[in-house]
Amino acid sequence: MEDLVQRARDNNARLNSIIDRVCGACDRSCCHQGTMMGSQDLRRLYKGLRLEPGREQVLREGLRKRGEELAVDLEAVKKVRNLIYAAVGEENKEYIERLDDRIRAWQEFCDKLSGDIDLSMEGLMQLLHFSAIRANCLKAIRQLEGAQAALVTLSQGKASFRLSGGRRIAAPRCLFHYDGCLAGRWKPAKCANFFCTGTPNVLQEIAREMSFDDFVLGNCTVLPSDKVMEAIRLELELGREFVEPKIVVGLSAEYRQQLIDLITAQFDRVIRDDSESLFMWSTTEARNLLGALADDEAMVATHHSAGGPALYELAVALDGLRVIGTPPAFYLFLDTITSHSPLAHPLWDDKMMTQPLGALDLYVVES
Repeated sequence: MEDLVQRARDNNARLNSIIDRVCGACDRSCCHQGTMMGSQDLRRLYKGLRLEPGREQVLREGLRKRGEELAVDLEAVKKVRNLIYAAVGEENKEYIERLDDRIRAWQEFCDKLSGDIDLSMEGLMQLLHFSAIRANCLKAIRQLEGAQAALVTLSQGKASFRLSGGRRIAAPRCLFHYDGCLAGRWKPAKCANFFCTGTPNVLQEIAREMSFDDFVLGNCTVLPSDKVMEAIRLELELGREFVEPKIVVGLSAEYRQQLIDLITAQFDRVIRDDSESLFMWSTTEARNLLGALADDEAMVATHHSAGGPALYELAVALDGLRVIGTPPAFYLFLDTITSHSPLAHPLWDDKMMTQPLGALDLYVVES
């Protein structure tokens, strides 16, 4: 088990090193597609703020810096507003008042980021409003011929507005990105799963430098038993909408039983799948079994081991279920991960643009 822990730790560091080196070389094209956070992603981030020491401070400082950038953008918007007023203000007061309302909403958002930022779940959800605030403001500006071009011109060297494809103003950088992702390993699932179309391509670089088995281990997080307990207990305390599937490798029988007792107390029905054999569900089997779980049901599986392809297959199913609704309450406990896979998963060999392991809570327990 110590060997598995060390290999997981080494490959996790190696994987993160590749990502850090390659991501951003394409001018952060993913991070410039607007805020990728959704409500489920924010629940994950909220848990991360409770579980990871220092993450809250990183988020607060980064959001303040983003607020300063948004304030610079707003100054460019205000200059265009004044130009519009000078041109049509007396003739179209209704339009100016509507634009002023949208500028005021933008200013209020910047003020929130410059103050004591509310990082409660409700406060985090309010951060998602900025996409609409910005879009509504730019929509009003576009209604007047020449106003958008003036905004881009006034932004040069200062604000972030630029044209994309020569017609529309490009999407902004993600609100949660300042000198890297402010969410850290609690980033949105879409980002953690590397939907990469950039050049250089993250997935191509990973496949070039890592074997399939090393990549699987690189997606494992090494934690002591009490931290795994804390993560699962926190989700159960926060409520069903915060629960995400967990794969836990190497947890002692004592801790495992404690967790199973906690899970059993939380759900009306717990389905068990206990076996001393390899875990080998197909994607279809996993999707059918876990997709049939009601919100008040959980499944707990205990198996001796699983190989990289089986974990990848499970991850594909879980990612598909995540996309269509609330993630299933599924807990898989393994003694170990097999060290060598005769064949990599077909999706890895096919060099698909997205991988399903990044957002999966896959823990290797450090004794």
